[in-house]
Amino acid sequence: MKRIILAVLAATALGACSTAPAEPRLRGLEKYADDPRLGPETRSVCFASNIDGFNLNERETVVLQEGRDQYMVEVTAGCTDLEYAESIVVDSHGGCLTPGDSIIVARTLGDSFGSNRCMIREIHEWNPKAEKPAEAAEENPT
Repeated sequence: MKRIILAVLAATALGACSTAPAEPRLRGLEKYADDPRLGPETRSVCFASNIDGFNLNERETVVLQEGRDQYMVEVTAGCTDLEYAESIVVDSHGGCLTPGDSIIVARTLGDSFGSNRCMIREIHEWNPKAEKPAEAAEENPT
């Protein structure tokens, strides 16, 4: 009798652990597909040496700032240190940053650059002042 009760309890516990199939996790630029801040794709960011800041760094994306202009950059998979970056250096083949160039990441200040190289897949314009539709609706209720 105890075995039957234990078997029923075990089956119930295992059944409680199962969940409905999860939706696929969006990665890289897919996360921002409906975000109005994400602008059109650009093939190059010239004056790459003027890139003077970054933010919104995640595992596969980062926003680079060049003066007043900002760009969302998607890197290839396997760039595990990007989301923890404290410093970024741009490695371009000329004066313009293009897909195929790299950003080099340092996880801590003073860390050496070089081993954490992330190849750029895509570059998009980024407008931080654009509002998401849901945010605009909350601020302006009718």
